[in-house]
Amino acid sequence: MSKQDWSAPPGAPPPGPAPDGSIPLYASYPLPGTPGGGPPLPQVGWGPEFEAGGHIRHGGPQRKRPSGLLAGLMLLCGVGVLVVIAAVALRGTSEPTVAPSLRPGAEATSAAPGTGDGSAGTPRAPQSSQDSAAIVQTDGFYRSGVQKTVNCREPQLALSTAGAVRSYYTNLIGCLNRAWTPLVRAGQDQYAAPRVLFWAGTVQSPCTSSAPTSFYCSANRTLYLKFEDDIKLWTRASDEPNRSFSRMWATYTAGHEFGHHIQQLTGILPAATRLEYDAPDRATRLEVSRRIELQASCLGAAFMGANKTSYGITGLDLTIYRRYVEAQTGDENNRGGPRDHGARSSHQYWAARGFNTVNSASCNTFTASASKVS
Repeated sequence: MSKQDWSAPPGAPPPGPAPDGSIPLYASYPLPGTPGGGPPLPQVGWGPEFEAGGHIRHGGPQRKRPSGLLAGLMLLCGVGVLVVIAAVALRGTSEPTVAPSLRPGAEATSAAPGTGDGSAGTPRAPQSSQDSAAIVQTDGFYRSGVQKTVNCREPQLALSTAGAVRSYYTNLIGCLNRAWTPLVRAGQDQYAAPRVLFWAGTVQSPCTSSAPTSFYCSANRTLYLKFEDDIKLWTRASDEPNRSFSRMWATYTAGHEFGHHIQQLTGILPAATRLEYDAPDRATRLEVSRRIELQASCLGAAFMGANKTSYGITGLDLTIYRRYVEAQTGDENNRGGPRDHGARSSHQYWAARGFNTVNSASCNTFTASASKVS
């Protein structure tokens, strides 16, 4: 790995909160939670769907209440970060699949490139906690082997407009489909491309009536990518480190949310949400949640590692990715919130494993010790 470092460009503002108090300029300002970073700031492309009380909702049946009543089924909303008005991503076939209708301010897109149809890739439903534990720990997907590069190339685009962001993600999601199809099939599961929807303002989904950031919804297998955040990050400053951060953050976020889709196709996500439901206490539920999220980060990083040469993740981009994206993503950025995604140190550990080994077996967070998923 490159040891190249960088410093703030000449004339950069002194460290401190972002000028408008919203999204921090990570290249020239410290991240939320770092010295001089000021109060907690809105998360960019990082954050799950929260239910009342600030608890994460991963999907599946609602957890047991003290009264003993069950409140029905919940549906997954994953994490993560990003961009644009409506994106069209071609499937392996020529027929588009339209995403759900939205509130004003969001537009639907066709399905991302891939194989299979909407009925494919249905994961097996775990019947008990014992079944679920077996799936999340020993699923055949973990034996799918090393991910091969699909020679994904990053578009040379300024992420300053909705159209540019749409094109950027359309290319990236097409690469993710090509990369993960053979591995999901190697685990004896069917592959189906996710739907993709870019939105601004507010958005509705089967998982939530509102969301602060990008997320994945398992109910309709859709990536909901919030384009506003990416444009804000790109236009905050014109210095090279900031532009590098915005591109690497977008790539990381899309990979993370796509990781949740892979978990859904393989049955790992349904099984994990069953474990959340059956958990005896809140601490155990949050640990399961962290295992889900850290695995998604590891899977996303595996894709980046497999394609780092063709995509151009070297030099400054690699430094920014490793130091400001991989190492600074964590629950510390959401002060006062639940510890449901994992600490910065845990994200750095799992993202590095995925990036360095490009092997799904390295992303088995469900057999890791509690200290590795803190």
